[in-house]
Amino acid sequence: MCGIAGSINCVTEERNLSLIAHRGPDHQALTELQVGDNKVYLGHTRLSILELTEAGNQPMLSDCGNYCIIFNGEIYNHLELRQKLRGIHFRGHSDTETILYYLRQYGIKAIKDFNGIFAFAFLDIKKQKIFLARDHFGVKPLYYFITGDQLVFGSELKMILCNKTYEKALDTNALDSFLTLRYNPSPQTLFKGIKKLEPACFLEFHFDGRYSLNNYWSSSPEVHKNISEREAIEEYKFLLDQSVKRQLLSDVPVGLLLSGGIDSAVLGHLMAKNNNQPIHTFTIGFRGEGDFNELTDAKETALLLNSVHHELLIEEKEYFDFFYRSFYHTEEPIAEPTIPALYYVSKLASKHLKVVLSGQGADEPMAGYKRYLGEKFLTDYRKVISILPHGLIKKFFPMNGALDRALYASRFSNELDRFVAIYTLFTPELRNKLYKDDLKFLVNNNQKNLFEKNYNKSKKLPDSLSKLLYLDTRAMLPDDLLLFNDKISMANSLENRVPYLDIDLVNFLETLPLHLKMKGKVRKYIHRKAAESWLPSRIINRKKRGFLTPMDEWLKGDISEMLTDLIDNHHSLSNDYFNRDFIKEMLMMHKSRKRDFQRQLFIILSLELWYKHFYRSSFSGNISAAIQSRKIS
Repeated sequence: MCGIAGSINCVTEERNLSLIAHRGPDHQALTELQVGDNKVYLGHTRLSILELTEAGNQPMLSDCGNYCIIFNGEIYNHLELRQKLRGIHFRGHSDTETILYYLRQYGIKAIKDFNGIFAFAFLDIKKQKIFLARDHFGVKPLYYFITGDQLVFGSELKMILCNKTYEKALDTNALDSFLTLRYNPSPQTLFKGIKKLEPACFLEFHFDGRYSLNNYWSSSPEVHKNISEREAIEEYKFLLDQSVKRQLLSDVPVGLLLSGGIDSAVLGHLMAKNNNQPIHTFTIGFRGEGDFNELTDAKETALLLNSVHHELLIEEKEYFDFFYRSFYHTEEPIAEPTIPALYYVSKLASKHLKVVLSGQGADEPMAGYKRYLGEKFLTDYRKVISILPHGLIKKFFPMNGALDRALYASRFSNELDRFVAIYTLFTPELRNKLYKDDLKFLVNNNQKNLFEKNYNKSKKLPDSLSKLLYLDTRAMLPDDLLLFNDKISMANSLENRVPYLDIDLVNFLETLPLHLKMKGKVRKYIHRKAAESWLPSRIINRKKRGFLTPMDEWLKGDISEMLTDLIDNHHSLSNDYFNRDFIKEMLMMHKSRKRDFQRQLFIILSLELWYKHFYRSSFSGNISAAIQSRKIS
């Protein structure tokens, strides 16, 4: 894992690479090239994992001098790709050197052959153009900004924000999407003009300013109806084991982020089977009662794996000490309360090694979340639900946000409209109350266009839930969960690999009939059946926790006071865009248990803290101290 940055016809300064030094503390370099009448800057910060010598340093120039690459990620099948290359004197055994020559020989569309996680820039000096590419599921982020014949890009937004070519401005359409969905799907960002490269895409930029976006993986799965349960389980076990073996590729030790659940326990079993030494496992928990502490469950799993286990218990103060700082690292105000937990467990792991595996990506292809039961219920009983007295139901269950969203989604007969409604947190009705008068036109935005391309690729699937799983794997997963997974682990110079998103494995899962993913109320059915060969039933059948935080209770206490102080500040985002009285009304209703506004309030809180980092740069401070004083100025 590394950090990449660069520009065409505008300057990238070497000193600014320090902004992404956490992504690669082992080596840093910037190359300046004159290509015709154009200036090209390619920068790289390296975290050495494969080929630990200088032979793996970047930017990396081909032996012919016509191509150059900067690369972030891992190509797990690069040794197989290298066997297809002849007559090349390789300087080392890095995957970067492999794909430099592979792309030279087979062209940019050969990206489809890569099995890995990656974002890279590939420069063709002769043809005066550059390619930017992002992996199939968007595990690695890549941002870009184009104006005229100038291009600026980087692994993180900071590398564009610090460039003199870019003038910072808020994109109100992206703001509306964020309020609706809790994240911004590619290509949106909240910074006007800056785009996220979409997963499974590459950008081709010519130095005269012409550019095009291209998809290199057009997966349109069809269900394999005749496969038996036994055949499916055996194939799943083979492919997952193969994925873990692939992702253990490293010249440094590989550990595991261990929760109390089945997903990481399965990975731990397969890692231990394929390792000569005990693996290192890492777990974190909150102090307190409820589903806030996975330490006991994880410790039991660690004993079963015979791992070298490390654990950490964090307090509320520690959580909020990082919560404020987290937005500097995520760069997008992703409203996920688990982010500080990931930071501390990544920090713990980084004291011992550079690479971990984690269970991210298991739920979307295999129907792991509770909301998938809700979609199946909506599909089966939509007509009945649509005639129920929604107002009366909400009156009897005022603190059930999930029920609120289900009732809202049941209004829509169009399948894609219903999917978007399932994601929706600020409904049009709520956004109409939230916006100031001059922004109410945003309520008419239809977020459906952000999902249509991927939805259209799912049309061969026979049922709505399979389509929703396909959509989640390509939309919500990349730009919400995977994005903060990358940013937060890399803030600690830690590579976080995701075996459940191996291309061969996901391709197989998406051809399976739904009953092998969800049987009755049993989610991830095939995963659980496969795990019976690897784990005891007490671990397989543990309650899914998902590392919860006591955010609901916190929003009824000091956090509500802090949020009030934030929005009342005349420099706040809310002051410029929102009806602050309505936010206070939501707070009051939530505290008095009249409505469940936990997710909506957390969105506003995240937006405000993000806004302080990127629009009020003079502000600095400790959020715990702010809570204690109940005043952030």
